[in-house]
Amino acid sequence: MASDAIDIGFLDGCFLHTDADHGASTLVSFHFVRFILFALLLTVVGPFVYRLTAAFFDLERDFKTVADHFDDVTSGLIYAYLVFTLGNYAHTFGWTTLLFYFIGLFGYSALVEVPFLRVSIPGWRSWSMRAWAVNLVGVALVLVAAGFHIRWAWKAGFLQWYLPLFVLATATLWLTICVQKLNNYCTDNRPHGLGIERSVRKIALVALWRFRPHSKPVSANAGRPQYAESVYEIGSLGLSQNSLHMEQTSSPDSPNQPLRDTRTSREERTTIINEQLTNLHYLNVRTGRPLPVCKCQLHLHHWQIFYILAFFTRFDRFASAACAGLVLGIFTQGSAAYGYDAMLERKHI
Repeated sequence: MASDAIDIGFLDGCFLHTDADHGASTLVSFHFVRFILFALLLTVVGPFVYRLTAAFFDLERDFKTVADHFDDVTSGLIYAYLVFTLGNYAHTFGWTTLLFYFIGLFGYSALVEVPFLRVSIPGWRSWSMRAWAVNLVGVALVLVAAGFHIRWAWKAGFLQWYLPLFVLATATLWLTICVQKLNNYCTDNRPHGLGIERSVRKIALVALWRFRPHSKPVSANAGRPQYAESVYEIGSLGLSQNSLHMEQTSSPDSPNQPLRDTRTSREERTTIINEQLTNLHYLNVRTGRPLPVCKCQLHLHHWQIFYILAFFTRFDRFASAACAGLVLGIFTQGSAAYGYDAMLERKHI
């Protein structure tokens, strides 16, 4: 049996199948050497060439420090690995994709330099008619390309997977909208957050309160009444000895009368626990200060849109490879010029 085993080299990767669809109908595919070339293009070569070109022509971009560029490279490696593995680039990445990658990179860079096209998606209400016209033409082209890819998926026999996975990929948009609504609701109505951590902490405080050591009454010396010392120490809860105190009942007439301990009442216990709940151990919140809650607004970036599309240009056809290069180039333009900005922008209140 050992002689029948297939000798696969370490650098050949895994799940690299040769089938009638050239891997298009396979969810996961990988090839080590091709991935290295793909990742270098998306994280180093493409952004570096763009930044040099942008500096030469003084194109619109954000200033970035060395640390910013390093963060972009590390984030880009994660994005590159995901789209390469799930987008069938182990089979389709080649010269066609490379050529149209730079066409998309510099074509979109030139397009956004047009004055009336310097717009953002959140500000769509203030777009000019010309900006609307150009963007609608772009949407139409994307829909036409999507129609061809859906037809190829149907001919390959995996349309039942292709369309649901595309809907799942768009969850980054509609799920983010739900998170935005929930976050803004909690900011307005629950300034302490959802209260899950506070509830868990309260359970711990109430449960451990029942197991606290009792105080020991101590007799007073003649003429010098003393107070009993509490042996209640529960530093892990952050509670002080004030939670259990003693009451002096001795008098000059009865110097040897013992002290009587007074149990903490339910109201006092509730007050102490609530005090602890208002000072949870958050490193980014100072004691006694309010939590840094904030509202968010949705800001969909073009690098996010074209990154999602890059997962579905998975066919070993010239048109599909060209579309893959275009969407990857536009994705790189957004990340290289502005960084991987989040979809939810925080507004502190």
